[in-house]
Amino acid sequence: MAEAKKQEVAEQGKQQASLVVNNAFVDGLVAQLQQKEKFGLTFPKGYNYANELMGAYLILKETYDNNKKCVLESCSQVSIANTLMDMVTMGLSMQKKQCYPVAYGGKLQCQVSVYGNTCVARNYGMKNIDAMCIYEGDEFKYHIENARIVIDSHTQDFMNINIDKIIGAYAIVTMDDGDQYVELMNISMIKQAWKQGFGYKENGSGTHQKFTDQMAMKTVKNRALKYIIRTYGTQMLNDAYDNVEAAENEDRTVLDVNYDVAQNANSEDFAVEQQNTAESVEEPKTVEMERADADVVEDADLPDFMK
Repeated sequence: MAEAKKQEVAEQGKQQASLVVNNAFVDGLVAQLQQKEKFGLTFPKGYNYANELMGAYLILKETYDNNKKCVLESCSQVSIANTLMDMVTMGLSMQKKQCYPVAYGGKLQCQVSVYGNTCVARNYGMKNIDAMCIYEGDEFKYHIENARIVIDSHTQDFMNINIDKIIGAYAIVTMDDGDQYVELMNISMIKQAWKQGFGYKENGSGTHQKFTDQMAMKTVKNRALKYIIRTYGTQMLNDAYDNVEAAENEDRTVLDVNYDVAQNANSEDFAVEQQNTAESVEEPKTVEMERADADVVEDADLPDFMK
């Protein structure tokens, strides 16, 4: 009996693995990438995009939107395909937390972490990146040379370190050939960048307020890394980053509200006016219209390999 149970569990495992490995959706993306390789798309050494796609697909199976619905059901197939294609085009791994999926407005988007940007920049000649906060009372001097920032000195007293007195931050990128690039932001620029993100509240008590120094350095690092990627990356890589940055600049709250309104437009309850007569003793009735099937995707909206 126990042996039969083991065989049953093993068979279920094989079936689940088969669903992933033989998934037509993932196979279609792999076929597209093989075609792109013929036109110059390259990947980091040791990067297996088929494995990364399958790993990401498994993660999506356990990723839910704001309505607690699996993103594979709530997001359009086109947006899912584009998200996964952007991920592998950038040579990133969702399994290694280099990027992560974000769902809103019925669409899936790929968001890149600082760690992910660091990995991409290293593929294009970056050796190291360092960042530091500037506090009130620090002695910080720099000059501009050939339209590039050159830091002359930064003297800091230990007693000046106070997250409520940060006035700026900078990051220094060192390339393999010894060349350096400096990104410098004052606190107003940093907070403006935070406002572009999702979840930041200027007068809140979240991560940005509790770990202001870490978040400030993360922001200036990210900007420096994107400069390296944009400057040294391929056209295909830059196209993928265009998609990511376009999504970052969208108002997710508005998109979510519009999507929910559209999805629920055909499922509202309408009260039937009660007859005001002596013979009428029935309670007001409600008529619920049939909900449109949100999972139906028109052929025109599907990627070519799924038609």
